[in-house]
Amino acid sequence: MPNSLNNQSSPYLQELSEQPVDWHPWGKAAFQLAKQIDKPVIVSIGYSSCHWCRQMSRENYEDSYVASIMNRHFVCIKVDREERPDLDLFYMEAARMFNQSAGWPLHAFCLPDGSPFWCGTYFPKEDNGQGIAPWPQVLMRIAEHFRKGRHELEENGKNALENLLHTNNSSLSDPREWKPDILIQAGENLCQSHDDEWGGFTPAPKFPSPMKIDFLFSLGEAQTVRQNTGFSMKLDSCIKHTLGAMANGGLFDHVNGGFFRYCLDREWKSPHFEKMLSDNALLVSTYSRSLRKYQNPRDKKIILKTLEWIEEEMGSPDKGYASSLSAETNEMEGAHYLWTESELYEALGKAQGKQLEELWGTFAKSPDPLFLPRLVDEDLLSVERQEEIFKELCKNRKKLTSPKRDEKRSCFQHALLARAYLDAGIALGDQIWIRKAKNLLIWMETSFSQPDGSVCALLYPDKQKSSWAFLEDYTLWAEAVLNFASVCEGLGLGGNEIWIEKAETLISQAVEQFKDPTLAGFYTSSNQMQDSGPVSKKPWYDHATPSGNSSIMRCFHLLGVLGKNCKKWKQEYSEALGAYPKLAQQTPDGIGHALCAITEATVGTLRITAPELIIQEVTSSMKNKPYRPIFLKKSEEIKLLNNQSTIQTSAASAQAIIEKIWF
Repeated sequence: MPNSLNNQSSPYLQELSEQPVDWHPWGKAAFQLAKQIDKPVIVSIGYSSCHWCRQMSRENYEDSYVASIMNRHFVCIKVDREERPDLDLFYMEAARMFNQSAGWPLHAFCLPDGSPFWCGTYFPKEDNGQGIAPWPQVLMRIAEHFRKGRHELEENGKNALENLLHTNNSSLSDPREWKPDILIQAGENLCQSHDDEWGGFTPAPKFPSPMKIDFLFSLGEAQTVRQNTGFSMKLDSCIKHTLGAMANGGLFDHVNGGFFRYCLDREWKSPHFEKMLSDNALLVSTYSRSLRKYQNPRDKKIILKTLEWIEEEMGSPDKGYASSLSAETNEMEGAHYLWTESELYEALGKAQGKQLEELWGTFAKSPDPLFLPRLVDEDLLSVERQEEIFKELCKNRKKLTSPKRDEKRSCFQHALLARAYLDAGIALGDQIWIRKAKNLLIWMETSFSQPDGSVCALLYPDKQKSSWAFLEDYTLWAEAVLNFASVCEGLGLGGNEIWIEKAETLISQAVEQFKDPTLAGFYTSSNQMQDSGPVSKKPWYDHATPSGNSSIMRCFHLLGVLGKNCKKWKQEYSEALGAYPKLAQQTPDGIGHALCAITEATVGTLRITAPELIIQEVTSSMKNKPYRPIFLKKSEEIKLLNNQSTIQTSAASAQAIIEKIWF
């Protein structure tokens, strides 16, 4: 008999609707039930492409005995983290507060009002010798504690809510405390945390860090940094090393294209095999910056192979793109990407297969050896031959069933993809991708706009739209629109006023719905949202994607330069800046997108007005010039402005303007 998830639009929740656990969707009804029968609540948060979410589901939620314990002692709520990032943010922060590991599946044990008193992640059904308590044992202990020591759990829940409220504003500063040299210090701190041997900015597990790298790119364009040869070289070294390690190692799928979620090891050899649209869009943009600055052919290959994977595997411009691709096939993580000896021999012949086994080394045993294709030193095998091998393997793999896609269409992920298309088109000098960016932005307008002009976060496979949206849906969409507006006239793709007006509308709505009326910062969920969490959180830190507060900072600056109500946006930028002096000094690794936005505002946004032919030539030249924000406008008069200050120039040609900009 189906549980209460059977009428949900989320594909992930629908998959769990036949389980014996009496799952409820998040909402008032579930908490009213918990209060009525006086039982604690389990809030279980996962997502479709997560291997360990599926593993725990198979071991525990599909087991009738385990389900009976859950149903007897708890009210069980299931949440799709991609559907409700606000709840994921709230309970993930609670998990860290309880000194628990943060990841998915995430399980928050709560009082009947939703206040968390303890959290955990994956639990096996039985003791597997890895020091993790079995799930049935955890359930029985907490159920007993709720009966016999409830006052202690209530105290935990009360303290958790107070702390979660406090962290919204604990790092706020006065905007006057901001000094430009904070950016230099933040860059130096990031460089100090860089793994100079293997690349990356953290110990294992290692995640791609596009927002951090983008900040270092932006910082490198500041005149004071360019004049500091030692620091400038250090920035370049960190960027090149990390991008190279990610491109050459196990994080990148050399056969099919696209990046995996993260690597478990320091050396980038052992990926966790899920693929996210958002990760890949962000990395396309970052590698596009790298291609423009360093002109490395590897970056071009990575960009094209990732975009081709998105086009072939994730969707289409007229129907949108899936949010993620599962880590597993036939209940085995990485099965689509790992090769047995017999599979290699069949695809490439025995001699070539044996050579590759030796070069790649054994990735895992299950029970026979499994091999993960990766780039090896060209002294051992030429790059050209390796690429031929990858193409042969790709052709062979297309015969198999692909990993399952989560067919939800996400607003903010499409915004990131639109920007990726634009960034790639400029770096490659290929208008095909820029036109795809424009078409995708037009598709977003029809797919993610509500009749009242507001935004919806998700378009479901059943064509239903979510009735809500989050801060990032507004701000990242506005960022993508402003990026397109910056070059559309130089590419002959129409005027930019309509796009700037669209961005201004989105950010006006964001201010109205998400702004804290008393202190700096914006909440992730709207003040109009139904069924919000126990505490509304302010997203200060980037995670896998840019935080809403960092994204809106960038929009405020750009609209302060370009918008109709520029005075208002300058004021908003100044107020928002007050959140960042302490954050930049204490945790620069967590606010890369904000630091990038502040750096760009400090260095300045260039506005160039000139005749059409000159504008087109300047636009064309960008493919081999470092990225910096530039807005191009057709005019009979040649004029250069940095932010809103006129740059004195006698430039009368495109070449003279180019030399003035990238001197």
